[in-house]
Amino acid sequence: MSIPSRILITGCTGFVGGYLVEQCRIRYPQAELFGVSGHQTFHTATPGMSDVKILAADITQPEAIRQVVEMSQPDLVFHLAAQSSVAASWKDPFGTLKVNAGGAIQLLEALRSEQITPRIVLVGSGEQYGMVRPEDNPIREECPFRPANPYGVSKVAQDLYGYQYFVAYGLPILRVRPFNHFGPRQTSRVVIANFARQIALIEAERAEPVLSVGNLEVWRDFLPVEDVVAAYLAVAEQGKPGEAYNIGSGQARSIREVLDLLLTFTGTHIQLREDPTLLRPVDVPLLEADTSRLRADTNWKPVVQFEFALQRTLDFWRTAVQVNNP
Repeated sequence: MSIPSRILITGCTGFVGGYLVEQCRIRYPQAELFGVSGHQTFHTATPGMSDVKILAADITQPEAIRQVVEMSQPDLVFHLAAQSSVAASWKDPFGTLKVNAGGAIQLLEALRSEQITPRIVLVGSGEQYGMVRPEDNPIREECPFRPANPYGVSKVAQDLYGYQYFVAYGLPILRVRPFNHFGPRQTSRVVIANFARQIALIEAERAEPVLSVGNLEVWRDFLPVEDVVAAYLAVAEQGKPGEAYNIGSGQARSIREVLDLLLTFTGTHIQLREDPTLLRPVDVPLLEADTSRLRADTNWKPVVQFEFALQRTLDFWRTAVQVNNP
């Protein structure tokens, strides 16, 4: 890939989007950065972001996205905009499908309408694999999709549309399938951030010393957000159009193990209580990524220590609890 001069990031105000904007500015200092947000304003505590051109648009509205593409004329696109909550997808499966699959279609159609062919990193999810048999772990990209929740179904649809637009129209699309990721600034709707927020509130004596939990016996492949963003950039630069790439640590951990490790960072005695509202209709027992294709094509490898990333996430919520009312 030649050095990009105009980069478009949809979902730039989201958790991963903020980290990606930071790294694009460092990696491509001469490039113009355009961000798509469904919000009218762009808030970030990160310095050096004032020159990002934020375009407010609903990813599901064709005319709005066509105008975004017309204005930005990107030579590199990262499509992160999504309804990213598995829990929320159970409550609104149609809305999740509309945003995740429909939004991707609107973006790809806008690029076709403008007759431009930037490299496009289409962000999916490890949830696409769904009900994987234990013997199929670690999961390779060829593993059949058996999505077990509406979010996973929506990401499967997005992935298949991405492949179809590559085959039919020659758009240089690179599909990435990140497994669970975490870090500072992530919404507390996600498991590690949720645990960290609860611990911080208990430490500050703003909650009783009881931590609400869901199913602790599932195993997931967790990766610090900085490593995920590094993988997106590696795929953008060195990935093969039309291919799909798993992104993960290659090591599954149980939710209980992650929570136990988080609890070692606090001196406060905390009890656990199962919360029925945190239990899902279906939970896949084990998801672990095989990242051999990603490593072979890009030489990417994770560099952030898991325990360090956990500690930083907890420290972020400690500060947030002191400064705000999260």
